[in-house]
Amino acid sequence: MNGQVNTSKPVTVSLFDANNAQVASVTANPDGTFNLQVPAGTYTAIASATGFLSAQGSVTVNSGAATTLPTIDLLAGDIDNNNVIDQLDAMTIGMNYNAAEPVSADLNSDGVINVLDLELLARNYRVTGPVAWE
Repeated sequence: MNGQVNTSKPVTVSLFDANNAQVASVTANPDGTFNLQVPAGTYTAIASATGFLSAQGSVTVNSGAATTLPTIDLLAGDIDNNNVIDQLDAMTIGMNYNAAEPVSADLNSDGVINVLDLELLARNYRVTGPVAWE
């Protein structure tokens, strides 16, 4: 199984079985591409990155066939990892303006928390997750 997840931070892609047990996990390449080797079956795929809403979807892997998940862009701004981009996330940027920590608030990964990160958050304000990965 393979695919691509676009974001400005490292992405982890994990697969879970019907019992919600993790079957496989991989850190995507710097360009967001990933490849997981798993047995045939139906799984829940979750892509996550620090400071971003996760994406989640169902995927069926058939024996002997290549399975490719659609390319997805994770949405920036979920700094506190509570599945909603809200005023608490924006306040974290404000309270840490011109700092480098927390890393989750540096949404564009340029080493400083500033208006550029706030602009990324503002584009997705009030969006809740996980985002459907279909």
